[in-house]
Amino acid sequence: MTKNKKVEFINREISWLSFNERVLQEAADKSVPLVERMRFLGIFSNNLEEFFKVRVATLQRATGISKRPIDPMDFDPTQTLTEITATVRQHQQKFDGIFKQLTAEFQKQHIYFLNETQLDPEQKKFVESYFETEVRPNLIPLMLNNKLPFPQLSDASIYLAIELGYKAKQTVSAYALIEVPTVLPRFIELPASGSKRFVMFLDDVIRYRLRKVLGIFNYDYAKAYAIKITRDAELDIDDDLSKGLVEKMARSLNQRKRGQYVRINYDQSMPPSLLDFILKKTKIKDRENVIPGGRYHNKRDLMKFPDFGRKDLCFEPLQPLQHPLLKGKVSLLDELSKHDVLLHYPYHSFSYIIDLLREAAIDPQVRTIRISLYRVAKDSQIINALVNAAKNGKRVIAVIEVQARFDEENNIRVMRLLQEAGVRVIPGVIGLKVHSKLIQISRKDGPRTVRYVHIGSGNFNEKTSAIYSDVSLLTSNKDIGVEVRKIFEFFESNFQRSIYRHLIVSPFGTRRKFVELINQEIAYAENKKPASIIIKMNNLVDAQLIRKLYDASESGVKIKLIIRGVCSLIPGIKGKSSNIEVISIVGRFLEHGRILVFGNAGKPLYFISSADWMMRNLDHRIEVSTPIYDAQLKKELQDYLDIQLHPNAKARVVEKTLKNLYLTPREGKVTFDTQLAVYDYFKNAKL
Repeated sequence: MTKNKKVEFINREISWLSFNERVLQEAADKSVPLVERMRFLGIFSNNLEEFFKVRVATLQRATGISKRPIDPMDFDPTQTLTEITATVRQHQQKFDGIFKQLTAEFQKQHIYFLNETQLDPEQKKFVESYFETEVRPNLIPLMLNNKLPFPQLSDASIYLAIELGYKAKQTVSAYALIEVPTVLPRFIELPASGSKRFVMFLDDVIRYRLRKVLGIFNYDYAKAYAIKITRDAELDIDDDLSKGLVEKMARSLNQRKRGQYVRINYDQSMPPSLLDFILKKTKIKDRENVIPGGRYHNKRDLMKFPDFGRKDLCFEPLQPLQHPLLKGKVSLLDELSKHDVLLHYPYHSFSYIIDLLREAAIDPQVRTIRISLYRVAKDSQIINALVNAAKNGKRVIAVIEVQARFDEENNIRVMRLLQEAGVRVIPGVIGLKVHSKLIQISRKDGPRTVRYVHIGSGNFNEKTSAIYSDVSLLTSNKDIGVEVRKIFEFFESNFQRSIYRHLIVSPFGTRRKFVELINQEIAYAENKKPASIIIKMNNLVDAQLIRKLYDASESGVKIKLIIRGVCSLIPGIKGKSSNIEVISIVGRFLEHGRILVFGNAGKPLYFISSADWMMRNLDHRIEVSTPIYDAQLKKELQDYLDIQLHPNAKARVVEKTLKNLYLTPREGKVTFDTQLAVYDYFKNAKL
């Protein structure tokens, strides 16, 4: 890694770990309700699991390809892996400390964690009954030895590695393995005692009856130690033209279940002989990714930590708001023919999108419904509405991205369900991922056809819409409708390339258009005119666009960035990025929206987008950014951004050292939760 590169960019992987540390900070934040703090630990763990499955696995493969760096920013993969290991171990120590602190704070609330050695007679009776009726039928002990092949371990599960023996002989006689059942809750609430509540890990329920499970061997001790493995989640899609994409995907998904082990977490009290046996059998050679931990692993299950009926220990529920322009309207299509609407989730109700499709499914004037789907809920009302539309004789075309990572199986299932209902399904585009969030409803209005369009930053998923902060444009604008139709024509016939004068579409023009817009701000600044850029997105990684933002900063353009996750840009470098400020907002909702504003010499240009500024989004995916033309909607977006950019907002400063320090509020002021402030803004909105 050259010295110049170090000055220019923050390593993408280390920046991601810094983002995940911000999640960990939420777990440590005493202003966050206690149960939610425990759930933030679960989110942290789930994030880290996916990071190892994807990013660490990719880096490990890269170390075997070339001795030269292959990262666009020239970061050496071997050095990056070393930095990751050191950072993850630091975070793990913080995690363990926070978990210990939280268990103590729960005790103050009369909620106690118990293990198998701490049960009173009544609790023992309950645990024994629960074990026999619920747990034991789901246990399959596997005996381990050098002769038998080691079982394929699932990275969705945790396992108890068991040492069996006789105390008198003081020798280990056998090893065994038990998978902790994933079909059961990880946390078992025990009978209450007055105001006291008790909870037990499922792992410890198994430990309590472990000798009974293995009783036929007559060993007089059985000691269990948790292990958790992570596999490479990359799918290898072969080039066999005789097979369809879905068939290839199905085969690759099976291969993923047997992917290379990239990490193993283990109970650090495990005897070295048992650990060595497991590492030998799993063929894990890189000790850097063999990570010692505590008694419990797979802490992502903490995302479902029970609330014990204590709503005071949880976030106060925020009921989704009705949009003032759509509230109580019989026909959403009629309303959209009058004015554009922006929906902001989870503040606004996602049910409007479902209602829009349901209305289109039964409206006799609607001829065609087109939609692009990336991730949908398991029991999706969106899919039900599309099925009903097809049954009602509508022409329904659904573009389903079967390569949406970790949603591949669900998307294949959805694709087949829609096909059975008569929907024309297009399984993505060869060589590109379809990440755009589009709906187009074609409706006859006398002699003309009106196209009603949805363009958004978030998925058509009613489950995630309750926790992801996203924005959607609903419009019947003729120019935008025509261009969305062109995008669907490309989906149907990949050889058709179109010119877009309103929409910004990857991979055809997004990079070029945003470079033009930045250059325009540079020209304004050089001509002493007002010049500014505001960008809100998940990740800012693309080297070319970062350098272009540096150019803009040097020219005097004032740049404010709200980057939730990875930010490889370094703000505050004298002579390079001194006009750039970067903050990150992490809270009860996952900030997922993409909003871009270019000052345009006092006449700002507003866009919302499905794309982050990463090479994959700009060059290897179908992404759509749309301009916002309506003056009221522009004001709405600016008000939203002003709340998030307020100097007293609860936000972290993103800078070179990655210390994740909070913004310092103005003297005499206190920080405020921007997400609650945004909710209040929309709650009080009157149009």
